[in-house]
Formats: sequence, C-alpha cells, structure tokens
Amino acid sequence: MTKIVFSPVTAADDAALRALMAQNVMEGGISVSFRREPSYFAACAVQGTQMESYKGCDGAGNIVILGSRFRRPAYVNGRLCETGYLSDLRVDKAYRSGLLLYRGYKILAEKMAAEPLAADITMILQDNAAALSTIAANRAGMPRYTPLGTVHTPVIPLLLPRRALFADGLTLTCGTQEDLPELFAFLSREAAKRQFAQHYTAEDLAGGRLKGLQAEDFLLVRRGTEIAGMLAVWEQRPFRQIHVERYCGLLRTAKPAYNAAARLLRLPLLPEAGGEIRHGYLALAMVADDDTEVFRLLLRAAYREARRRGWHYMVGSLHERDPLLPELLAYPHIGAGGRLFAVSVGEPPALDGRVPYIDAASL
Repeated sequence: MTKIVFSPVTAADDAALRALMAQNVMEGGISVSFRREPSYFAACAVQGTQMESYKGCDGAGNIVILGSRFRRPAYVNGRLCETGYLSDLRVDKAYRSGLLLYRGYKILAEKMAAEPLAADITMILQDNAAALSTIAANRAGMPRYTPLGTVHTPVIPLLLPRRALFADGLTLTCGTQEDLPELFAFLSREAAKRQFAQHYTAEDLAGGRLKGLQAEDFLLVRRGTEIAGMLAVWEQRPFRQIHVERYCGLLRTAKPAYNAAARLLRLPLLPEAGGEIRHGYLALAMVADDDTEVFRLLLRAAYREARRRGWHYMVGSLHERDPLLPELLAYPHIGAGGRLFAVSVGEPPALDGRVPYIDAASL
C-alpha cells in the first residue's frame, strides 16, 4: 500500500493543485469540473481571510488529496465571530478510500481542537454520496457532523428575455461609489439576522473576499430614500471556472439537435466537451423584513443584467427555510444544492433559530 504523507500546502504547489481541481469531475448528465485558473491561491481569496490547507502526497510526490479550512468573519446567533468553512476536499480517483479520508480528517480535527472557532461549517453536494457516507457519517475518530438542512443552489438558464418589473414606492438602481458606506451598513445589519452570513466591508472589494466585484455590480432597491434590499451580480470567470468534461445519456444524444435549434433561435449553445460554462453568481442577497416584492424586483433586474453580460446561467443560493426561496425557485432552473453541516470535535455550537445564509459564490 502506497504511503501518503500529509503536510501544509505551499505556493510551490499551485500548478499541482490546479491540476487536481481539473481532474476531479462531478458526474451527471453534464459532467463538470470546478477549476481555479490561472492561480489556485488567488482564487481562494473569496473563500476566507485565512486559508489552512493540507495535502497528502504519494511516494512520487504527487498530490492525491487536498482539504482546506477557511477562516472568515461571520454572524453566529447575531454576533460577529471568527468562523471556519471546510472546503475544497479533492481526492485523486485512484486513492478514494475511507481510510485516506479518515487520516486526512484526523489532521483537520487536531487543528480544530487546537484553534477552536465560534463555529465550523461545511456544505456537501447532494450528489456526493461518497462524502455523505464517510466524512459525514459520524464515525469514531472523525469530527462530528451536525446536519443543518439543505442549501439550494439553482442554476438558472438565461434563455429568454424577460421584461423589467416595477412596484409602487420602490426604485431600483445600480450601486455607485457614493452608495458604498450605506450599502455595507445595510449588509451588516441584515446579515446579522441570518446564521453564518459573512461580514464584509468596502475594503473587501479591493482584491479581497469580494474579488472582482465593483460598486456597479450591486443592485439596490430603495423604499423612499432607504435601502430595502440588495443583490450582487458577481462574475468570477477570470479566476474560478466551471468546465464541461463530457455529456452523458440523453444530453449527449440531444446536444447536436439542441445546438442546431439554438443557433436559429439565437439562444445560448451548450459548450463543447472541455469548454467553459459562462455563468455568474447572485450573491449578498439581503432583503429587509424578507420582503418578497423587493426580492422579486432584484431577481428580475439580475436576470436582465446577466443576459446583457452574455452569461448563459446564473447561480443563486438560499437555505431551505429561507422565506425568499420560493421566489428564486420560481425561475426555471437546473436543481442543485448541498447539505449544510456544523462540524465540531466536541459538542456542536448552540444555535438559535435564525435561517442560515450561505453564498455559493464563496464556497
């Protein structure tokens, strides 16, 4: 049996880490890979303020397993805390055994015990049966996984034009530099009402956790002069991409006919195998009093803006208990999502009844 040696990742690992990301394929009707080009480490900026990543290497020095803990300021029970998000678990397909995962997570558990945070959370894709049956199965010696429900991340095709929406007493604008102080004050106030919602400041726009966002990417709805809701349209393709690896089953058979019809109707084409999916994220969705009318205006404006930018899909994210979720799922979409867990080495964090908020853009 090949001996695997675990150690922290370094800047010298960048190319190998990017290759591991590209080689890990999520299978389905459209099998995809989640990539970090041109720099793995630069892309990680959106996931947290501090990255703690560990690799496992085989005898030849090849990275065969990766796992990370990202520290980030977020709200727990309404209080701003330092929290952790466990992410980027990748395993070479030749080494996907429960024993290897156990060894990797033992190192992570030791780190969590030595440097405890207010809460550590993670999200496991619904289709990832291997992870759900191993690391999330609460086996002896592994960190404890406490289920916190499902986060829906619908992938919304931008096939057809949609008319703008209006509502009496509400105005919709794009953000400006002058709006930023008020915008981030509103974001902090509303984020505190959601469990695990991250805390941001305007300084995060300068290549930090809001890398790639500009003031004009924020959509604002005002009631009178006060902000009533906000939503960011976030393009991450310059540093994080989704590639189609292959089509399977019915989609493989139907793709040529669909693309032929799409060319005639001037609709987005399905990319070739190996091609990139043009997509972006709906992020920082905060609405005062969970006003569905305000959210409806924001969603429609985001849809129209995403089409104007040439995206083929936009990806949102809301928890199953979020009262705004029905508005998001009202758009025709490809169902996707994951199960949210609190991860602990002892007792799980004591949480009140606030609805979790997890942004797909920072997973």
